[in-house]
Amino acid sequence: MVRGKESRSITSVDVARKAGVSQSTVSLVFAGKASGRVSPQTQQEVLRIAEEMGYRPNTVARTLRLGHTNIIAFVIPDVSNPFFAAVLKGAEQAARLHNYTVILVSTGDDQEWQRVVMDALTTHSIEGFVLCAVRPPGDMDIAILRSRAVIVDETWTGLSSLSLDIVGGTQVAMHHLFGLGHRRIAHLAADVDVETFRQRQRTYEQELALRGLVLEARYTARAALNPASAFQAARKLLHLSEPPTAIFCDDDLLAIGAYKAAAELGWGVPRQLSIVGFGDGLIAQTLAPELTTVSIPTAALGKRAIEVLLADFEVLEQPHSEVISLELRVRGSTTAIAGKA
Repeated sequence: MVRGKESRSITSVDVARKAGVSQSTVSLVFAGKASGRVSPQTQQEVLRIAEEMGYRPNTVARTLRLGHTNIIAFVIPDVSNPFFAAVLKGAEQAARLHNYTVILVSTGDDQEWQRVVMDALTTHSIEGFVLCAVRPPGDMDIAILRSRAVIVDETWTGLSSLSLDIVGGTQVAMHHLFGLGHRRIAHLAADVDVETFRQRQRTYEQELALRGLVLEARYTARAALNPASAFQAARKLLHLSEPPTAIFCDDDLLAIGAYKAAAELGWGVPRQLSIVGFGDGLIAQTLAPELTTVSIPTAALGKRAIEVLLADFEVLEQPHSEVISLELRVRGSTTAIAGKA
């Protein structure tokens, strides 16, 4: 059976003809070499038309011809955490502009599984890595990953990194609560042994000490990064003989548990309990009242990770190190305690 003309595969020539550009321009865009040669507007138009026409470049031929796959692995510890999904979205959008595909890999926050994943992925089938809040690799892995990986929310010697200003973010959250008159401030801490959460704990303790407040172990409760575990931990805090008037949560997921524990006791948020989170994803604006939280610019973080990685592909003189500033979004979950307004 002879196929009709309408069923043939769409080619780069077809895309070029419809976009009103040369075939070489289309090739530059899909080879990730258009920067400085093709205007951003033209690049976007070529990509739009290609998507509309259903054009897909021959990736096998391109890999053989260029020696690379244009595939970036986005490696995370927990696929259920919405924070990582938001960072991934920004990374995918930025990668697409340079004709890269991002694949998601979850290690399950398991050190042995992470070892297996790294062994499987550090081959020529993966061009680069964005490693988001995963445990540090060994020295051998760092040597393999040099110029091929960017670390997000961590800092490792020898690799480019984007670290969050966790200390500054925690400080501004605590200052906000102190400014509202709160002194019995509990810490609903993530029971995850990575530096980003250790920084939150240290800063919480330091801020109490700076104000001459005694650090009481009973005001710190640890929970897995899920609402059910956070609920049980928050219940213990709220059943203390002198319960906290405010809770600082390591993550917005933990704040959900604090809200549920308050509701179980019939406590109003923020009238009887102020709650501050960390993250500022969809959860923060879904809770009622909306959550006061430290805002992490997740989409911008993912975009910047791709930009740094692609720059490392071209020229790696020294690993790039950058700190991302955080700020507090004040919403309805915090208020002054009685007599402190």
